[in-house]
Amino acid sequence: MESDNYWAKKQGQELFEQALQLEADGKVSEAVEAYQKSLAQWPFNGQAQYNMGIALATTGKIEQALRAWKRAIWLDPAFRLELIKAFDIDDELREELVGWFPGEELAQAA
Repeated sequence: MESDNYWAKKQGQELFEQALQLEADGKVSEAVEAYQKSLAQWPFNGQAQYNMGIALATTGKIEQALRAWKRAIWLDPAFRLELIKAFDIDDELREELVGWFPGEELAQAA
């Protein structure tokens, strides 16, 4: 018998896929709602947090987007580099948003 956790994650994945489709269709506000519902079911989906951040930023909700991206990074630190690559973030904002990177202390000491 499947556990409640399995069904919650499955429903979260379905809502995530729905959010992706809504975003692709240009229905960004509806996509944000679907990402939120997805995360209510499957809160450890870093990709949903990351994508929700992009959708929120697209609608001008930068503070909310930053919170979503910080949660995404907490869930999966690989999203740090994704944000830097996607938005060509300058050093000051990078430090605020994504914090320290391994190896930076070596570059600063040199």
